[in-house]
Amino acid sequence: MNTALKNFQILENGYGVIGIELMAAAQALDFREHRFGNGVEEAKKTIRKHVEFLDEDRPLYKDHNAMKALVQSKDIVQNVEDEIGEFYAKK
Repeated sequence: MNTALKNFQILENGYGVIGIELMAAAQALDFREHRFGNGVEEAKKTIRKHVEFLDEDRPLYKDHNAMKALVQSKDIVQNVEDEIGEFYAKK
């Protein structure tokens, strides 16, 4: 049981880390002025539906929780795959 609980905590932390990385990537892309690939554009659009551009300092716990939920839901992956096709063939 302890191992199962620890694994759950590890997964929760992993979702949070991936959410932070995606949020930072979207923020960085907003500073660029050129057109990105369709998959990147779709991922950024999906992220921006959940987290607004950070134009002034604010507490980020709501953004972090929104991104964590987005990663867990797999909606970002589904939206990108809908745009560009599957990342890999599912067995």
